[in-house]
Amino acid sequence: MASISETSDDGSNGGVPNQKPEEPHKNPQEEKENQNENPNEADEEDDHQDEEVENLPPIPRKIPPDLFQVRSLIGSTERVLYTLITFKYPTFEEGRWFILQRRNNTSLKLNCVTSLPPMFLGCTAVTIGHKIYVMGGYNFRYNKTISTVLEIDCRFNTCRHLRNMKRDRCSAVAGVIDGRIYVVAGRQRRFDDWVEVFDVETERWELVPGPFSSFASSSGKFIVHVVLDNKIYIMDGDYCFAYDPRRRRWETWGPESAQRSYWHLSSCVVDDLLYAIVPREIFGASIVVYDPRGIAWRPVMGLEFWPNLVYFESKMANFGGKLVILGCYRSSFDYYRKDVWCVEVALEKHEDGQIWGKVESLSLVNAFPMSPFFELSRTVTV
Repeated sequence: MASISETSDDGSNGGVPNQKPEEPHKNPQEEKENQNENPNEADEEDDHQDEEVENLPPIPRKIPPDLFQVRSLIGSTERVLYTLITFKYPTFEEGRWFILQRRNNTSLKLNCVTSLPPMFLGCTAVTIGHKIYVMGGYNFRYNKTISTVLEIDCRFNTCRHLRNMKRDRCSAVAGVIDGRIYVVAGRQRRFDDWVEVFDVETERWELVPGPFSSFASSSGKFIVHVVLDNKIYIMDGDYCFAYDPRRRRWETWGPESAQRSYWHLSSCVVDDLLYAIVPREIFGASIVVYDPRGIAWRPVMGLEFWPNLVYFESKMANFGGKLVILGCYRSSFDYYRKDVWCVEVALEKHEDGQIWGKVESLSLVNAFPMSPFFELSRTVTV
């Protein structure tokens, strides 16, 4: 089962941020390629797919997968939130996965999953059922963008390598639509191969025909993205884009567009509505919601009590229809200790269409000796 480090109440966190960093999971195919590679040459035409990637050695599993299938059939599954955290100051650390879980069915704790390797900086990730798919990033050992793909089985917290993407990508966009994984951009101004799609059943990648030259104003590295109304919405500096995989169409909005008015890193989608945190003095509310059909932002009502966290450095996630926000307090009297808090917000839609929220809990879930950066938050069902 999962190998999870316990978090002591004195904030020590088992020394994860200060431990000697492991190297991110080695890809046998990539290791072989890098040994023969001239670091000064970019192999842009390599599709990374002609060779099979050898799977990791099997890890003994005490609970058979049949048990999870039975739980799924009887509706006894549970949702688990995984958060990828990096520690960039005073020294850089590769990202590690943490699980938000309840201790003794009461208090929430954010625990490091020590059985999973560090992740590459700039990777992107999506979830399907009990699996997390992690793609791309930047390999500091070889000083290059990579095409590596990892599949994490969250039932056992183990992982294996899948076929590489056809192109190297860092800080790319990813979303699941119609059961297929779409990865967009991360190509540094290359627009002829911006999109590729992964078939989960056949485990094969396919490039989506371009070109996408109309997006030459973009750097190809996006600030934030979500899947909304079966489209992948992307924000890049002054512009907002939407990619419709079904029609293979792009839409673009400029700096004055309503879509990007309050959208930033601390946001997520629940029931095809986009939620984001804003300063109360700007909108008169702590959370706002965007409906792509109405193309307008509205306040989430009822949130009179609101903790004073650094929300623009926090991470919001959809946790079974609730909003979960991980963040640190604005002021800290202990420079060497960064407390991480979790805010749970229940949502309710009234007959008039207005969304109301209620803070259900505020919990201290971990403490680190340096500032954490919440790279990704993804919810899985196990």
